[in-house]
Amino acid sequence: MPCLLTLGVRRPLALFKVARCGRVDFLCSLGKHSGMAVRKSADKDQSGDDTALLIAALSHSTGWYEARIDRGLQVVNYFVVAGAVLATAYVSAISGKHYAIAVVISLSGTALAALAFLIGRRQRHRAAEAEPALAELQARVAKRLDIDSFRVVQLGSAKRREAAVRIAFGLAILLSLGSVIYALVH
Repeated sequence: MPCLLTLGVRRPLALFKVARCGRVDFLCSLGKHSGMAVRKSADKDQSGDDTALLIAALSHSTGWYEARIDRGLQVVNYFVVAGAVLATAYVSAISGKHYAIAVVISLSGTALAALAFLIGRRQRHRAAEAEPALAELQARVAKRLDIDSFRVVQLGSAKRREAAVRIAFGLAILLSLGSVIYALVH
């Protein structure tokens, strides 16, 4: 079944057709110098050259990893901004001798720190799902190009990073709980 593009003319222009098996065959070239031009038919054997598939797999794995890491960093950024706002509100409440409000603000900070940690940890674990695929794909590309420094994913480094994040968020929660105790004592 051809896909038709009319371009304002009476006779439509067929760009590609979809075979019954789901394969897409382009009926026109996109240009001699276009990186999008398909020169070989999908039916012909390409002698084991899986470069396009390797590029697609690497792009997909990298996109998955980057999207999850970006979401985790956005959570950390939100936590820092919200923590600054809560700290300012806490200092104002303590200065105005509104200790009950300071307790509520401190408990909010504790909940915020715990929630940011849990969301960030979840995004980090989701990103880690892509690391084995990235490591394997980078190893294949490094072997094919004979460049060992292309292997940048190290599977063991996630544990060290997670320990540092646990310590940082644990200290934030302890600080927030300490501010609750300070507000309750006064």
